[in-house]
Amino acid sequence: MKIGLLLPSVYMGSKYGDKIFAPKELFINLANGLVDKGHEVYVYGAPNTKTRAHLLVGEEDLINQDFISAKSLGLDRLSKLKTAHTATKIEYEIDLTTKAYLHAKEKKLDIMHSYHDFMAHYVNKLAPIKTIYTIHDPKPLREHLGYWRLKNFNKDNYIFISKSQLNKFNGMVKSVGVIYHGVDTVKFQFDKKGGDYLAFLGRYIKEKGVTEAIYAAKKADRTLRMVGDDAYRALPYFQNNVLPHLKKGVVEDETFFGEGDRDKFLREAKALLFPILWDEPFGMVMIEAMSSGTPVIAFNKGSVSEVIKDGVTGFIIEPDDRNKASRWIIKKTGRDGMQEAINRIYSMNDEEYAEMRDQARKHIEDNFTVEKMVEDHEKVYKKIIAS
Repeated sequence: MKIGLLLPSVYMGSKYGDKIFAPKELFINLANGLVDKGHEVYVYGAPNTKTRAHLLVGEEDLINQDFISAKSLGLDRLSKLKTAHTATKIEYEIDLTTKAYLHAKEKKLDIMHSYHDFMAHYVNKLAPIKTIYTIHDPKPLREHLGYWRLKNFNKDNYIFISKSQLNKFNGMVKSVGVIYHGVDTVKFQFDKKGGDYLAFLGRYIKEKGVTEAIYAAKKADRTLRMVGDDAYRALPYFQNNVLPHLKKGVVEDETFFGEGDRDKFLREAKALLFPILWDEPFGMVMIEAMSSGTPVIAFNKGSVSEVIKDGVTGFIIEPDDRNKASRWIIKKTGRDGMQEAINRIYSMNDEEYAEMRDQARKHIEDNFTVEKMVEDHEKVYKKIIAS
């Protein structure tokens, strides 16, 4: 097949290398995997994108500089900078999406896969190429612009990244399938022993359950090492709810270190804490941890029950008391349930813990690899092309 993969986001650029941008690695792995399967693949992305596919790029100036609009004159400095970033970000998307569809039309591609953002919905009408769209985010609220966009383009072809996410949309748009994310099991190598600390990796925001992780780790008297995005440390949530708890050997905050050391951080942990308080469509860090052998303790929100095997690859905890008939091994809920799960893992003997790590890795190899993700996309592409 002749396939186009489009990700017209400035966050793919090297300027934003220290920013957590989940689609980036998935997008590159998908492109390279399709190339390895013998397809003719064109990637429309940032100049520094490391791919074995043919690469076509947008205007680099729009990645490296936020241009101030004349309409922002009179605004205070911070508002002016925010306006400039948003305007430049949209300009980059318009530029690269237009170039992508003109090139795809010239090369007579079989299909275009828009992996992020919305401009392709409009440009596709001018250059009619069969296109599918991956939805990474939860269903937007009715008053949000994203809701209007989805309603306006509800007949387009959408891939969802979990059954939980699909169910939340409740038939709002046309689904062509659920495809789980896949992890590079070579990069996230298996370690049979693990380490002695608890890990948290994610943005420092309330929805990620940072304070729940801190509470449970401290109550269990175990060291919690946290890695987050620098941008969130200056915000009130971090200053009020995280900073007061920081203490060497108790709760440690580490600078986001990029992709190079992430696998080591997860591989050497005793367990990953994932106490999310929102319906996250897919938590990539869960499968990265389990690929390394590290079990995951998570609240039952979003896709958690689709990803973790309770008592086998980690533990699932109800976040509150609303689900009285919990089917999970641990019956306590919320922070107390997470503390009990931590205690259970640390009380395992070496053989029991090694078995849990083995099962975590096997679960990923059977269900959440890059190879499986690529194969599932191939099937959807063929179905759309044949339609």
